[in-house]
Amino acid sequence: METEYLQFIGALILFVGILVGSYWFVYAPSRNNYKRNRQRSRFGGD
Repeated sequence: METEYLQFIGALILFVGILVGSYWFVYAPSRNNYKRNRQRSRFGGD
């Protein structure tokens, strides 16, 4: 019974880690490159 709880907690932590990681992967680069993208568009780049 205790092993099942540990497996459930492990799976829950892994699931939350995947959600947070995917959110960070999408949100953080766009936030960090915002100024760079604005400068690039000002000079006629991509």
